[in-house]
Amino acid sequence: MTDLKLDIKLENCYGIKKLDHKFDFSKCHTFVIYAPNGVMKTSFANTFKDLASAKVPCDRIDDSLTPICEVLDCSQNTQPQPESICVIEPYNEKAFDSEGKVLTLLANEEVRKEYLGIYSELDKEKQSLIKTLKKVSKSNNCEAELVSTFSTSKENIFEVLLKIVDDSRKSTEKYDFKYNVVFDPAGKVKDFLNENKELFTQYCDKYNDLISHSDFFAKSGETVFGTSEAKSLSDSVKGNEFFSAGHGLNIKKYGSIGDNKRFNEIVDEEIQKIFNDKDLKGIFDKVEKKLNANQTLSDFKKLIEKNPALVVKLADYEQFRKDAWFSFLGQIINELDKLVALYISKKTEIEDLIKKANEQQSKWEDAIQEFSDRFFNMPFSLSIENKSDAILNTQTPTISFKFKGKPVDRKKMIDVLSQGEKRAFYILNVIFEVKSRQLSGTKTLFIIDDIADSFDYKNKYAIVEYLHDISRDPNFYSIVMTHNFDLFRTLQSRVLQNNKWTNSLIAEKVADEIRLVDAGSKNITDPFSLWKRDVHSNEKYLIASIPFVRNLIEYKDSQNISYRLLTHALHQKMADPVNSIKATDDISISDLEPIFLSVLSISPFTYTDTSKKIIDIIDKLTTDIVSAADSDSIVLEDKIILAIGSRLKAEKYMWSKVTDQSEISGNQTGLLFRRFKDEFASDQSYKDKIRILENVNIMTPENIHLNSFMYEPILDMSIDELKHLYGEVSKLN
Repeated sequence: MTDLKLDIKLENCYGIKKLDHKFDFSKCHTFVIYAPNGVMKTSFANTFKDLASAKVPCDRIDDSLTPICEVLDCSQNTQPQPESICVIEPYNEKAFDSEGKVLTLLANEEVRKEYLGIYSELDKEKQSLIKTLKKVSKSNNCEAELVSTFSTSKENIFEVLLKIVDDSRKSTEKYDFKYNVVFDPAGKVKDFLNENKELFTQYCDKYNDLISHSDFFAKSGETVFGTSEAKSLSDSVKGNEFFSAGHGLNIKKYGSIGDNKRFNEIVDEEIQKIFNDKDLKGIFDKVEKKLNANQTLSDFKKLIEKNPALVVKLADYEQFRKDAWFSFLGQIINELDKLVALYISKKTEIEDLIKKANEQQSKWEDAIQEFSDRFFNMPFSLSIENKSDAILNTQTPTISFKFKGKPVDRKKMIDVLSQGEKRAFYILNVIFEVKSRQLSGTKTLFIIDDIADSFDYKNKYAIVEYLHDISRDPNFYSIVMTHNFDLFRTLQSRVLQNNKWTNSLIAEKVADEIRLVDAGSKNITDPFSLWKRDVHSNEKYLIASIPFVRNLIEYKDSQNISYRLLTHALHQKMADPVNSIKATDDISISDLEPIFLSVLSISPFTYTDTSKKIIDIIDKLTTDIVSAADSDSIVLEDKIILAIGSRLKAEKYMWSKVTDQSEISGNQTGLLFRRFKDEFASDQSYKDKIRILENVNIMTPENIHLNSFMYEPILDMSIDELKHLYGEVSKLN
């Protein structure tokens, strides 16, 4: 298989003004991009979400801009198909429907295809039967009604029809009422019958009494020849063919009958005698009166007014429901027999396929196990309830959730999970997505946007290992984006490994363009090695290293004279004659040299003029950085120098204004700002100055107190922000 080579050209796509980059996956199937917040991550992900949905990306802010989105697989000279792109967001509860993927994961593809071939044949016949049955029963949902009426152990529709075919064939009733008029989904008829049970019992008792004492009808034990039976008999000889063939009927009360007209007259007359009985009619009138008070049962009322014999059937409501279906199906018995015969012929084969599917550990179960093995301290567990039934019906299986060991509805579970637990559940859905793509062999480009955001370290590393596994799949290619610098370096070492420099990129915004530069060409992933190597001759590295060297000394002894001298270099301080420490404005390169040689074990300084003042070097460097037209937004030393320069100017200004000139030890900038604000907060002319100084206090501390593990805050900060801050501080007077 040819590895993916992706050429991406974007313009005006969700805030990305311009991005042009080639991704060559031939060495490694994963690229990792460090992208500070606000640079490109969400815009890039949204662009590819549109491509995955076959949509055209746009600029949400300015719809007059014409978007350009060219994504070309150079290895095939084609654009990736929408189904081959999968965007994984930091957390989106609805991004992946895990239940929609489960059916794909239930059995291997060979078994599934074999089953679906059989099922499609059965389904075609079933749909034909249901269509005809709907015309007869006028039910809103024949299949669901049949299954709910007759299924006792989760039988599918085919098993139900097999179970009731004989009873349907024997049915002599020819009901033609609308099924849902009597068996309404809301259960209003059933409730009415229950509320008036005594009245309906009286009606049935009186009816049976009349039948028992009739000289035409009869009832003896379970044997009944009543109005319904007489009507069915009348219907069966309605066409006169029976009598035309020379047959006749001998009626006990009427003697020999030789034509259907006379027989129908007799039946109608005898039925009317029963239902016109004064007592029976009186009870029916009471039923009707009760129905008149209930407007929602008007259709039911009209039905029994036309068919009073149905009232007797309603005495056993659930049995009547079954009898109704027997009648409806009996009227289309040929179609029913055809479908049942087909199912019987396929039943053994289907059961064998289901057995095969159940004997295999499903990919769904693999995904659950993989999640359980990787992620820790999760309060929920999952299982699948109806795997084989789901295969048989080509329906999604029921996924059962337990929260702290107790069964719980999925939605309720989502509601009670913490944000971290919701994210973990989301990762489970991601695993389903990946597994289903593995199973189908789909060549996929994953765009992964800070998937590990907000996880604790154990689970964050579990995600990193999962991304590493994805990178080893020959069909999978990933572009992983993160604003978390610690995660970026972890992905470099654990996922990219030997390809950490060729396949790790840094996103930087220059003017109106996003550039993706090789991380190996920047010194931010391991700046201290380069600084240490060249600090003896490079003024930028010398100034940027002051906080780093100071922190190294602090770990050993924060009262050390060298530590105090470097503190004077970073804060505007007067001389300390007791400890022979110079004032900030008097510290020179030569004062730093012995400290750096001792702490870093480096070569002697080779600066031409070691008497040059550190404060002057900082002023010169900050001026150069601020005046540069296209500053590199990711260069760490430039940002640190701007932060140091801004703080020194701010402190110098504040010392020149505050009345209290007593020495400050520890957190000088913050405490000095408090003095300044307390003294001048009520003076409106200082309002803007206080705002500028407050920004210095907010933006610079983390940048100056620097060590090899915690310099992410300054990387996330735009160099333009620091330039602007330095410009504002410089104007204070």
